[in-house]
Amino acid sequence: MSNSSTNSNLGENIIRAITEKLSTEKPDTDAQKAAVKAFNGKVKAFNVDLLATSGDITMTWTSPMYSKLYSNDSSINPLSRPITSEEDAYIASLINIGAMVGGIPFSFISDRFGIVHIISYLSMAFATTVDIFYFGRAFGGLAVGAGYTLLPIYIAEVAEEEDRGLYSMTLTIFWALGNFMPYLVGPFLSGRMFNLFNAVFPIAFFISFLFLGTETPFYLVGADKMEEAEKVLMVLRSQDEKGVQNELNHIKDTLKQEEETPPSFKNIFINPGIRKAFIISIALLSFQQFSGWNAITFYLQPIFESSGTILPSHISSMIIGVSIMIFSLPAPYFADKFGRKTLLICSSTLMAICLFILGTFFYFENRTSFNIEPIAWIPITSLLIMVFAFENGMACVPWTVSSELFPKNFKKMSASTTSAACWITSFLMTQFFNDMTDVFGKDGTFLFYGMFSLGCGVFTWFYIPETRGKTFKEIQQLLQK
Repeated sequence: MSNSSTNSNLGENIIRAITEKLSTEKPDTDAQKAAVKAFNGKVKAFNVDLLATSGDITMTWTSPMYSKLYSNDSSINPLSRPITSEEDAYIASLINIGAMVGGIPFSFISDRFGIVHIISYLSMAFATTVDIFYFGRAFGGLAVGAGYTLLPIYIAEVAEEEDRGLYSMTLTIFWALGNFMPYLVGPFLSGRMFNLFNAVFPIAFFISFLFLGTETPFYLVGADKMEEAEKVLMVLRSQDEKGVQNELNHIKDTLKQEEETPPSFKNIFINPGIRKAFIISIALLSFQQFSGWNAITFYLQPIFESSGTILPSHISSMIIGVSIMIFSLPAPYFADKFGRKTLLICSSTLMAICLFILGTFFYFENRTSFNIEPIAWIPITSLLIMVFAFENGMACVPWTVSSELFPKNFKKMSASTTSAACWITSFLMTQFFNDMTDVFGKDGTFLFYGMFSLGCGVFTWFYIPETRGKTFKEIQQLLQK
């Protein structure tokens, strides 16, 4: 993942200086060595995780902004008039159009994606027409698509096999932090201050990646930069040249074996293992979006306004935002403890139950004379449980699995294709959310989401292999069976 050599060396020197300081206390103990190695891995993961936070602020940005953009009060609404329902749909869904393009794979992660987010937020901070909001949303989508495509791959290639699930699931925590921030501060800030606040996160990523960003060992070996690959591994693993040779040789062997199947769409369908990886990745990311998560979080405040809940809608949204942050914290532990397959089955099934309950609630509210006041607590309770289920499975596992299944030489092609499938389905769910609720009602819409969540659990049970703790070579051998 590319960066300037000067800044990269400076970042590595900073890490090396700190780890040397740590290692002087008890240099010979296994515990000390493990702590130093964990420190290096966490620095690299935390560095790129900031981009995940920047991206998911964009995802839930709409929930507090809609109340401002629909307002007739010029001191609240930066536009000269309230937006229309058609403009509402485009503001919500244009991020997905940008993400489809942004998901086209690049050979590196760079601070440039932070710059794209910064431009997006600043343009919306000073927007006075709806067209500028369209631009900001679509432009921010470029960085969202790139981040969701590349971050899981980057972390998977930097981490060791036994730590890959743990570090990959840290994305869930930082995505959740991004989801949480708009709910926390959005209702209490003006549109301009809200967007300026959001710009702080990509600026932090830009600065940290400038100094701490590094190429992955897989990328460097593939580019025939063996000396640089060795140095990066030494920093990541806190070992000398001799200590990283086995891993370096393993990377060479893996890439050499993958060269036997050159990347092409033809080989995706001819090679049974790659074909299975392709089907699994497309299916999981499509199921993730057809579960309605993005549509629900985009329209969370309006959903609560229509549910008759006893709490103010912005307070209910904030409670959900807090729960997104808190419930994401166990995700790395669960991924390491139970594995990808078990998490996906449990997560999708529990989400389906919550969505069925929500659909039933809105059925009684809108289609019967049943008094819902005694059960007005159901929407927020169901959504809280759904948040827990999503954050500990469906949020990150599809991206993690997708980054693990493909050989290195197919990852660019597979990343763009699977990312496009994700954002196309997300666009459909957000663009036509209002239309679905008009045609099917909120009850029918949530029941629709629930059916796809249940389908994800069934698909996972029968079709997806467990990848926890396996090398990339072992995963390919498993898929070929």
